[in-house]
Amino acid sequence: MTSTRLVSAAGLLASVCVAYVAAGVAGPGVDHAGASGASTTSAVVRPVSAKYPTNAAKIFRWGNAAWNDEFVRPLSTSTWRVNHASLVRDQHGMLTLDSTPTSGDVVATANGAGHQYGRWEARVRTRSYRGSGPTFRAVWELVPTSGGYDCGARSIELSDYAVGAGAATMHVRNTPDEDFTTSKSLPLNNTFHTYAVEVTPDHVSWFVDTRVVMTERRPEALSGATFTPRFRLVATPGATMRRSRMQMDWVRYYTLARPSAHSIAAAQATRTTYADAC
Repeated sequence: MTSTRLVSAAGLLASVCVAYVAAGVAGPGVDHAGASGASTTSAVVRPVSAKYPTNAAKIFRWGNAAWNDEFVRPLSTSTWRVNHASLVRDQHGMLTLDSTPTSGDVVATANGAGHQYGRWEARVRTRSYRGSGPTFRAVWELVPTSGGYDCGARSIELSDYAVGAGAATMHVRNTPDEDFTTSKSLPLNNTFHTYAVEVTPDHVSWFVDTRVVMTERRPEALSGATFTPRFRLVATPGATMRRSRMQMDWVRYYTLARPSAHSIAAAQATRTTYADAC
């Protein structure tokens, strides 16, 4: 009798497992992708609608990150320089930029010599609090460490939007006043999105939530600058602003050593001019 019950129980368990897989229900889900893009498992079962992984590096198989910050320790002043020490910190595993109505810009920039080519990626969310006044702009960008910033004329903005807006815009800029830009409609109120860029000698590609959105190959877009990551909450000069927050779950840099596993073919950017170049 006992052996019969054990066999029956084993058969029932097997049937449940088959039904579980057939239904397409995810197993232990990815809670936080590591620097290599490998999954870190958790005890939580993700719903069928969940989309994992969230990083282009995993989908396009860029390999191990050559540099990363997962923000699991107190913010390192040797790794990041900030303009408001009281408003920038690691909080619950996220780089957190908080603003006040009169704080002006809040900025965190990665230290180091930077890289001319490679892939950069960060998982970002923003939030605007109740109040009056203009909203801050949230900018995740690469800024030159050599050759001149020229008032932003040689930067690459992976996402730029007014906090709470419905679309993120990217810019690839070059001197004297070149601006190659495109946008992606997204729900941006307190929702994480992952933005990446691939910079090579012959193209720049922009990725949003694992999908390539834009690939620009025109020589005028390729500055050849050496870049480092920067995150900003940008205030309207002279205005009393509505308080906002910008949080980064992680930021990573990958070399070009491994070719992309999938095509990066995508629409080119819209070519325009950058009025603030100097």
